[in-house]
Amino acid sequence: MANNGGPFGTSSASHNGHQTRWAAASGLWHFEGSLASYLGPSGNQGWHTGLALTNWSLTDGSVRIRIKFSDLEGDIAAGIVLGFQSERSRYVIVQLGGWERAYSIAEWVPSVGFQRIEEVGSARNLEANRAYNLHLHQTGQEIRMSVDDVPVIERVLPQPLTGSQLGLCAWGKAPIDFSELAVTSAKPQVFVAMQFGQPLDTLYQEVIYPRAEALGLNVVRIDEVAGPGIVFEDIKRQIAEAKIVIAEITAPNQNVFYELGYAHALNKPTILLAQRGKELPFDIRSYRVIFYDDSIGGKPTLERSLQKHLEAILRDS
Repeated sequence: MANNGGPFGTSSASHNGHQTRWAAASGLWHFEGSLASYLGPSGNQGWHTGLALTNWSLTDGSVRIRIKFSDLEGDIAAGIVLGFQSERSRYVIVQLGGWERAYSIAEWVPSVGFQRIEEVGSARNLEANRAYNLHLHQTGQEIRMSVDDVPVIERVLPQPLTGSQLGLCAWGKAPIDFSELAVTSAKPQVFVAMQFGQPLDTLYQEVIYPRAEALGLNVVRIDEVAGPGIVFEDIKRQIAEAKIVIAEITAPNQNVFYELGYAHALNKPTILLAQRGKELPFDIRSYRVIFYDDSIGGKPTLERSLQKHLEAILRDS
């Protein structure tokens, strides 16, 4: 089914029981089953760009697609759009090509344009009429990009994605084919920063863990992470991969406040918990905190408040 580059030309293909639908947002596109072909820029565009949206949403998981360039003359690029909400909001592109490089990640910033995040290799190594398998894995703000099963980029985004809609992006005058789109979703992750030991272990086991797990979240506390490695690096990776950070800040624990500071540096959604009546550090008092009573009667109230905050973050993402 061909279209004139407007936003209403659509087609669909089935994948794992999910009916994939396409819609051209900019540029000229042709959709036929699982094949999406960028034909070139539309006549009224001042730039050579194409954007096609899908009905897939992804907050954590992986995306695979095959990309074939018909010509490599000029500056070319083709890849996957992550976190789309609207053209008036930020989104990220993970692509082959761009800025005369072989592989790149960039962010669209309204009123500014594309801002480069990471670039690797020379575009002169790309070949026309060869099908490349692009695979990206997104966990929280960490993006891992592979091409033909070879890892090429691993990068932590400076801030969370605004939206969750997936799309395709293309740049250039020559046609580009996209095929075999495959999307696999994973549970979003919650990182819990807290002092270890009683009574906080009971709080974690009886309130935090079950409330988060019931909402379909993967709950991680650093003492539960197995395997070799440097704990400091494990903490940073787990926070980067988390969608939400929950921090229990009653005790003046330096490790907890470091982890909270790193989460804030990444603009990560955070939920702060503290026992009622405890004095908090000056620079934390301006943040919204869920205060709870360390009693049997305080447990149901904390459960409701925590669930409400988790649901609000998930709903807005």
